[in-house]
Amino acid sequence: MVFPSRKDVWMGIVVWTTIVFFLWVLYRSIFVQLDLLGIIAMVVLIYFLGMIWFNTCYKIENNNLKVSFGPFKKSIDIKEITSIRKTKNIFTAPSLSFNRIEIYYGKYGSIQISPIDLQAFISELRKENPNIQLNNKFNKYL
Repeated sequence: MVFPSRKDVWMGIVVWTTIVFFLWVLYRSIFVQLDLLGIIAMVVLIYFLGMIWFNTCYKIENNNLKVSFGPFKKSIDIKEITSIRKTKNIFTAPSLSFNRIEIYYGKYGSIQISPIDLQAFISELRKENPNIQLNNKFNKYL
């Protein structure tokens, strides 16, 4: 089952403003001052940002949680997930929203993600691993 990432308006503004700026630099690199390095750099950066915006999702299949954040991928064995808590941490995460959950797995691992349908996401995880602990903030979701 695939769960798309929640996308905050502020993140959309940041991503799309950056893409528009890179498109402007790309235009200048092509038509104003031919700059092959600038063209290559801008195409790569625009492609990278587009992949992050359109390809951030979380997939549950074959007892694994597969996190896709643009070109980056991570797989977590659902049986190793110990707990989930809500967080609004602003640090880097494969998430396009501040409204996140933090998943703890293994001995020291954790990852922050932001599925749109939080209730269905947690329900699917707990079908595979009913031992996942939730903090009290999840009572309204379950």
